[in-house]
Amino acid sequence: MGLEGKTIAITGAARGLGAALAIVAADRGMIPLLLGRNVAGIGAVAEAIEQRTGKRPDAFVCDLADPLSLTGAASKIATVHPELDILVNSGSQWVGGAYTAMTDAQIAAVVDSAVTGTMALTRRLLPLLLKRPEADIHTVVSMSGLPYARMRGSSVPFVAAKHAQNGFVQALTEEMAGTSVRVTSVYPGHIEDTSPLEENWDHPRGIEDALSDKDVVESILFVLAQPRNVAIRSLVIERARTEFLS
Repeated sequence: MGLEGKTIAITGAARGLGAALAIVAADRGMIPLLLGRNVAGIGAVAEAIEQRTGKRPDAFVCDLADPLSLTGAASKIATVHPELDILVNSGSQWVGGAYTAMTDAQIAAVVDSAVTGTMALTRRLLPLLLKRPEADIHTVVSMSGLPYARMRGSSVPFVAAKHAQNGFVQALTEEMAGTSVRVTSVYPGHIEDTSPLEENWDHPRGIEDALSDKDVVESILFVLAQPRNVAIRSLVIERARTEFLS
């Protein structure tokens, strides 16, 4: 099914995967709404999209770790884009290093963005989605949220937050049963940052190469494009020669 013309709100759209998804979505005729805590970042992505498509997408400052910020963003979206078709929860803060070296503030920022913030924003936008004849909530969880995946350079707070986010997705799936809202998710492994704005975006990758943002973007759009009688609830994406099971 075509996604052209669909309005898609994307958190974490200031950089990385969220930015790549917003750019590709715009290229394919979707209407991206950019949410991110970095004002300059979402502005730069909006500028890039305008240069490629001739249409500048709306951008909303949204710090998922700040309740006032996400509340303001949700209110603005409800006013400007009440016909919201898709919410992609891609944003979350990350901190690496030894658990004992982390501050309470760092731990809270990771958990608040991936868990509390994601849940709060989803709840605030859910009434808009429920009014649509067909709608989607899609969450980028990460393999760190799966029980069998090893930490592999991640951190204790991030793994804990992603496990909680996974629980949120599974519970929300059950609660949305029988509604017009389809709940899906992807679980990518380590991603190498690439951008549709770079020449190497379309370069073919070999079996030894890491996952790229392009791989995950294409997977997300594949899941969202399924007919309404089909739901790919969970899609695990890892490099062919896995590092997560050994």
